[in-house]
Amino acid sequence: MKILLINPPQTFYLNSEPPAGNVPLGLMYIAAVLDKANYQVEILDAFMADSKPQKNGDTITVGMPFSQIETEIHNRKPDIVGISGPFTSQIDNTLKVSNIAKKVNPNILTIAGGPHVSTVPKKFLQEAKNVDIAVIGEGEYTLLEIVQHLECKKPLNTILGIAYRQNNNIIINDNRPFLENLDELPYPAYHLVDMEHYLDNKKIGYRSFQNRALSMVTSRGCPFNCCFCSVHLHMGKKFRAHSAQYVLDHIQHVIHKYNVKNIFFEDDNLTFDLKRFETVCDGIIDRKIKIGWETPNGVRADCLSISLLKKMKQSGVISVFVGVESGDQEVLNNIICKSLDLARVVEFAKNAKQIGLKTGAFYIIGFPGEKKENMQRTVDFALMLKQKYDVGMHLFTATPTYGTRLYEQCEKSSYLETDLSYGSFGSSARQPLGHSLISTESFTSHEVKKIAEQAIKKYKRISLINNIKHPRKALQTIYHQPQLLGKYLKSLFF
Repeated sequence: MKILLINPPQTFYLNSEPPAGNVPLGLMYIAAVLDKANYQVEILDAFMADSKPQKNGDTITVGMPFSQIETEIHNRKPDIVGISGPFTSQIDNTLKVSNIAKKVNPNILTIAGGPHVSTVPKKFLQEAKNVDIAVIGEGEYTLLEIVQHLECKKPLNTILGIAYRQNNNIIINDNRPFLENLDELPYPAYHLVDMEHYLDNKKIGYRSFQNRALSMVTSRGCPFNCCFCSVHLHMGKKFRAHSAQYVLDHIQHVIHKYNVKNIFFEDDNLTFDLKRFETVCDGIIDRKIKIGWETPNGVRADCLSISLLKKMKQSGVISVFVGVESGDQEVLNNIICKSLDLARVVEFAKNAKQIGLKTGAFYIIGFPGEKKENMQRTVDFALMLKQKYDVGMHLFTATPTYGTRLYEQCEKSSYLETDLSYGSFGSSARQPLGHSLISTESFTSHEVKKIAEQAIKKYKRISLINNIKHPRKALQTIYHQPQLLGKYLKSLFF
């Protein structure tokens, strides 16, 4: 039995910035479980392949050409092809890979999973004619049971967390309970990919933030209630985490085995369990682990006291990103439903600057219920934090992801400016330069875009002035991340 797990190429609008890429963690955890069970499993990371991006109209596709993916499937001769569907905006590429797999061999069992598939499994299978089984939620043990099904060891109707076709009907089995003990999972299957391809930033180029950097997820689930977030739909509301011991051992493993220098903690709630988080920081210090680390997904600002920030810095943190979402307290409380005191955000920014930590914050504008003056308060708050405390501004417009309360509200009130194709999510993925999807009685999508554009212009001016005032700091940043120079100069003039 041979299983091939594929991470498809990704498509972006030309005026957007493709996100930095790293190892395909989801597939690597699945592969690790299958490998531990002595199945033959391979990983084809078509997104991070060393291929020239393909331009097609107003989009660009990053990764391996589909013709080459067809050749890879033909040559590897898998019995099962498992395909990642990481984001709604990229699901078309998941479908293309499934079509290719069936073209190569109609007898290949095709499986797809990921956040989009988990959120709308029936809708997905109605469109994905060449996908046999959709995985809902965590996929490690679901894939293992599907493989056992093909060996006639397990009936399909007994496998929890899947959707499939039977007699032209789509059957959705009961949900699989989420893993309670994440420590039972083996480390991701690093040995099944070329780690140097990911760790050498000369090979990855613009898709790398730091030298020899590796993404790591140490927890799952989100107990919070933000209206725009779909994480709990595919990872559950209950917070579950690897133990501090597991995390520290894992860090040391990748350092010793692959000479990793930096870690990106991609958790949705890295600091939710503060005792565990502090234990990780203490362990890095006590074990004298030499590692830089960052929080690119963002953490809660109100969890970060100055004493904890100092401990984080001592343990190697390079930058701290926080999720603010709105600079208007009423919007935070009553529209987004995020319990966050903006005064605590200011306190965090002040403390971080005092001890010399690089910081950034995420903001979102354009929610139903907002007015233009609410959005301007968010912009003003973000620019104030930049001007006073040098907090980086990362501004987005509200995107109504399938299954969220935001989507349900927009659909119910006819606020969606367009019928949501998968591509429309891509156009809004880097929203300040893209196209907002929501118009209400209080604003149009065009007005939201104009507010974002003006905010970015002001932000760039503040950044330029800061760099002139502090040339040494600017030169240090460019020295450590030389790829940022061209990007920064381009952003000033284009």
